[in-house]
Amino acid sequence: MNVETSAKSASAGAGTDPVLHTRKRGTVYAEAALWRRTLACRPILLLVLIALLSGTMSIVYPDNFPTSFNISAVLLNAAQQGILVVGMMLMMIAGKFDLSIGSTLALSGVVSGLGATLWGLSPISAAAAGIGTGVLCGGLNGLIVTRMHINALIATLATMSIFRGMTQLVSGTGVSPISADFARLGQATILGIETPFWWMVGVASVGGWAVAKTRFFRQYYFIGGNDRAAKLSGIRVERLNFFAFVMMGAIAGLAGVLAAARLNAAVVSAGIGVELTVITATVLGGASLKGGEGSVLGGVLGVLFIALVQNALIVNGIGVFWQSIIVGSVLLLAVSFDRFKHHGHRVR
Repeated sequence: MNVETSAKSASAGAGTDPVLHTRKRGTVYAEAALWRRTLACRPILLLVLIALLSGTMSIVYPDNFPTSFNISAVLLNAAQQGILVVGMMLMMIAGKFDLSIGSTLALSGVVSGLGATLWGLSPISAAAAGIGTGVLCGGLNGLIVTRMHINALIATLATMSIFRGMTQLVSGTGVSPISADFARLGQATILGIETPFWWMVGVASVGGWAVAKTRFFRQYYFIGGNDRAAKLSGIRVERLNFFAFVMMGAIAGLAGVLAAARLNAAVVSAGIGVELTVITATVLGGASLKGGEGSVLGGVLGVLFIALVQNALIVNGIGVFWQSIIVGSVLLLAVSFDRFKHHGHRVR
């Protein structure tokens, strides 16, 4: 019996082609590497997750989820965060945070509302006043961080409270209604979807192209990767960081104006908690907490994924309070994934 088994083994060994075996092993390694690259490429991973979630919800809830009304609602609800994520992605690529974006959004909306009602400005001028308010808020953040050298997390946590208090101080309970002409800035529809979504598409397209293709914005990757080395190479780190805060403020101001126009009211509670969603989407989109990584496309897809998750919870009849729990859990998972990825690089 042992002789027969040995003969079969010898025959099998003799018939094995070492070249074919090597090719098969190489194919397996190549496929594994492809899967690792796919998982590492956050936009592709998010597209897969969005497709899977959309497909599953369409099958389970064919009468509620895949309707034109629901899809347009998802896109519209994602518009505000989609605009904000462009600025936040630039901030996190540079290794910075801005926790005051929700308060900046509210203050900008109130100023634009007051401009259109109390000050008699035209809708365009009122919108410009709101965006200008955002620029001033971002500039103040930039000065605190770059001139006073206070940590961005602490600085913007402080200004978050300051800007929210200023919003309540200048408007009381808010401005409502504003005007029909001003409301058209946020309520006009194109292809059945209101204008905030198209503003998101425009801002994300310009921002994505600028960050990926222009030499000026590509410098932020060097700053986030190693700001000391960036200084030694001649990059004006402080000036670029200041500009990033100003850009974030302008984008938050635009989001505030659109939010006020969409509701035809500027409310002091606008933007509360938006920081968590935007930062979560930014990390999901490939940004690293250490800076130097990320893409605008990834951030926008992160926003769409979160909007789909929130919509799925609503369609399932799950309470609105669970949304914050889910978003916070997603942020923890995304940060854990980012940490595991960088740890894996160090081990290799």
